[in-house]
Amino acid sequence: MMPVLKSKTEINLIRLLARCEVKAADNVKDDWRLEQYVECLETYLEELKKDTQKKPSEEALKEYAKKIAFLKDFLNTRNLPTAAEKALANQLLIPSDKQTIPGLVGSPTGKQIKQNAAFKYQSQMKKELFAKSDGATSDDTTLRHRNIGTRNVDEEVKHQQNVHENIAEEIISLTRNLRHNITVSGNIIRDDTKVIQQSVKKADSNISQLEHESNRLEAHLRKGTNWWLWISLAVVCATFLTMIVFIRFFPKPR
Repeated sequence: MMPVLKSKTEINLIRLLARCEVKAADNVKDDWRLEQYVECLETYLEELKKDTQKKPSEEALKEYAKKIAFLKDFLNTRNLPTAAEKALANQLLIPSDKQTIPGLVGSPTGKQIKQNAAFKYQSQMKKELFAKSDGATSDDTTLRHRNIGTRNVDEEVKHQQNVHENIAEEIISLTRNLRHNITVSGNIIRDDTKVIQQSVKKADSNISQLEHESNRLEAHLRKGTNWWLWISLAVVCATFLTMIVFIRFFPKPR
């Protein structure tokens, strides 16, 4: 099977995407070019979607979009004010494990970028805690920090990580509860729909029975009317015959 030839736009997107992933893995803080590169990637992606001659497959487009979205979220995470917020946001990122350029040695994946960022944010959290420890000036704070060593700082870092994990678990729990509530609501709606359908069927059945009884009553009324008509005719005929007999046997005197 012949390999599908890529367009120039797709080749440029792949090369620039690989370069952005390398820069993101290095996690250079003030590299303003990375944001411009990501904007350029979005432009390339839109051009690929509109390409009618050498348009990539839908799977490839989804993979490109997923990688670009991850880089955008990574940049937003990197711009947060505190290391604790960065660490929490980094845990919630959903990277892609596929390499942009398969077979390229050292080409970072989204998972590797996320791991490198996690190590850096942990180091920043320790530095921030040490900075707070050195910047305290009150006697109580100074006495407290004299008794706190490196071990307590590590414990504080672990505590912050536990807090972030608890927050993530709460988010997952809320999502599960929401899904459960949606399922329960769907079951209630289905049950109500069944009850309504049964009520409609009963109403249709009652209407059919009512029509049947109406037809029977109409037929009965028609039958009764016919009997009265025949009785009336019989009375008229009898009266007429009686008059003829009376006239015959009792003629008018002259």
